[in-house]
Amino acid sequence: MSTIKQKNLTDIRLFIPVFLLKKLSKHRLTDGLYPVSLGITQANNNYKLQHDNSHCHRLIYCLSGTGKLYYQGKEKIIERGDLVIINANTPFNFTLEKSKHIAAKISHSEKQLSNRDSKATNNIVYWINFTGTLAQDFADRLLMKMDNGVAHVGVLNNIVGDFDHLLALGARGYTATNVIHAVHILQQALSFLALQLRLTMFNNSSSFDLEAVEALMRNSLHQELSLDTLAHYSQLSKFHFAKKFKELTDSSPIQHFINMKIQHACSQLDNSDIAIKDIASGLGYSDPYYFSRLFKKLVGISPKQYRDSRHSS
Repeated sequence: MSTIKQKNLTDIRLFIPVFLLKKLSKHRLTDGLYPVSLGITQANNNYKLQHDNSHCHRLIYCLSGTGKLYYQGKEKIIERGDLVIINANTPFNFTLEKSKHIAAKISHSEKQLSNRDSKATNNIVYWINFTGTLAQDFADRLLMKMDNGVAHVGVLNNIVGDFDHLLALGARGYTATNVIHAVHILQQALSFLALQLRLTMFNNSSSFDLEAVEALMRNSLHQELSLDTLAHYSQLSKFHFAKKFKELTDSSPIQHFINMKIQHACSQLDNSDIAIKDIASGLGYSDPYYFSRLFKKLVGISPKQYRDSRHSS
């Protein structure tokens, strides 16, 4: 099915043909996650998105304007830069209404986003229906950082570019190369949005400065750092510090610090001829054999093997 363009609007709807959906669901490079339908609407008047019992997950990304989301018995206002994820088989109703005050919210940098800015008083919304064997995993990764399926990520140039690239699939043609590339662009977009949500959580966590903690770790690679020291630096109890740190990094504080040390060791092994025992000592390990065992446990090969491998990579 070809791209549909509506008169006097930049609306585009793209439905992946049935024959192609069957191939996507079976191909090893695409069966994990693929789009079923997608589009962009620039609505001057009321516009509604909804489904009652779809097997697909739904993503809605508001580039400008405002709307109302009716989902799981609650109503939420969706604004510029908001992301919505709706699980499969979950009824929802999303309505756009013409906004009169959007232009005032647009910063100078955002005005350079695209030529759509000349119509900034319109609602501009991207939507994608996606499925696949990994679709729930991708959705869960996003939903764990969202408030009942809604979060603010801001206007992201690369995400807009990814969505536009996906929408251009109809014009490029449904060759295997084009489709496989489009599928992985969708995976890339969802992965980046999950990362952006985590960064937003960092910024909103006023009681915990992760960047400052990591800076302390980088400046302390030559010594040991205890959990007590890190927690005291963050003015939190050990329990709350460790819990918060793992929430934000998926790693314990001490393991994260050790990983930093080993990463620094790799850099020194790659870019210098410093003796391995001296690298170990410079990272606070007085026993080079312990350092070598720790390095091999994390990297998979010994420091000597790692250094030697740079000549055969």
